[in-house]
Amino acid sequence: AAPPPAPPGRPRARAPARPLSPPGAMFGAIGRQSSQDMAVRLGTICKAEVRLSYFVFLAFGYSVLRQMTRHASATEMFWVLVKELGDQVILMGTVLCHEFGHGNMARYLGGTIDHILLWVFGGICFSTRPTGAFDNDKLLKDDLLIVAAGPSTHFVQAPAWGMVAWLVFWLVSPPGMDLSAWAAIQASINPWARADLSFWRFRASLSNLSALFWGWAIGGIYLNIVLFLFNVFVPMYPSDGAKLLVTGLMFFVGVTPRTAALVLVLVTVPCAGLLILHALHGLAQTGNYMGTLSGFMAVMSLSEAYKIWQMRNAKRLHEHSLFATARSWQRRGRDAFGYVSSINTSAFDDEAPLTNGGFCGRMCRSLFQRSQGGASWSCAGCLACLFPCLVRVQARDLGQPLAGGSPG
Repeated sequence: AAPPPAPPGRPRARAPARPLSPPGAMFGAIGRQSSQDMAVRLGTICKAEVRLSYFVFLAFGYSVLRQMTRHASATEMFWVLVKELGDQVILMGTVLCHEFGHGNMARYLGGTIDHILLWVFGGICFSTRPTGAFDNDKLLKDDLLIVAAGPSTHFVQAPAWGMVAWLVFWLVSPPGMDLSAWAAIQASINPWARADLSFWRFRASLSNLSALFWGWAIGGIYLNIVLFLFNVFVPMYPSDGAKLLVTGLMFFVGVTPRTAALVLVLVTVPCAGLLILHALHGLAQTGNYMGTLSGFMAVMSLSEAYKIWQMRNAKRLHEHSLFATARSWQRRGRDAFGYVSSINTSAFDDEAPLTNGGFCGRMCRSLFQRSQGGASWSCAGCLACLFPCLVRVQARDLGQPLAGGSPG
């Protein structure tokens, strides 16, 4: 049946647009659902509830069983269990400190921490953003501070584990040990050194208990280095590197949310592909299915990148948590009487950049600006030069040729 006609002088309300993808398909939605239905409450720390996913117990059990198959005696199995338990506690503690970095910065800026979930893919801090802020500069700046606060905790955790390692070495190392504390710490800092610094390596020179504490301390350094590098330098959503890339482009360079989303997708696809190949190679070499978690995360990141691409094409990026600022709450225009601000009733993203980019944005634009005025740098034109097979633009997007040059 047709809807009844609207009263005179009153516009007919439009039906809400159907979401492009199920909300449950998002990383954050999956994590929230997991924290509600498939997690156990550990307790409250600093007025924040902490939950642990059931899948962490499954991953821990698989890791213990795999290690126990290599040792026959009951004594060896006992030390395997103790070592794996300590490794898991250190991993969860490191991730928890990382997530509290995000949450405490959100609290400092005026937000709150709802709860923190620890799961097999790391952790998620469910926090609220500061209220009462409507300026795009402040919103993006707050997002940058909150995202950067998590990886920054590793600059404190890694040196702390280094001090613990030095103290343990000083207390338990026998005279004439073939490895110094400084050499072990240096090897643990370099994730590509492939040095054997495990519990089994130190059992030849130390007692079982001393080797355990020494291995945990060195492992804590290595873990913080790897987590920091992966989180920051693999810009693949939902890693912090993806959020730093997108927010940094919008805040420092002044690109539009649609351009930032395009850059994220173009970076995510090769990173995820390489991570999948690495996971498959590790599975073929060692047969350890735990290594495939990174490959599974890469597949989920590819799926997320496809959803972001769909939202970008539909101009609905603001429905994604990473691009919540893509649609501002007001519109600013100009009429015969001056500038006019009105409430934004559009269901689509803003076309204009959220900020002018500050010094970095001005510098980037000046590098591509005509020497004698006129058309300036275009994000679409720059991306078309970098990825000619993926980005197609019209001649008007590229601007005029540089002074003294010729078109084509």
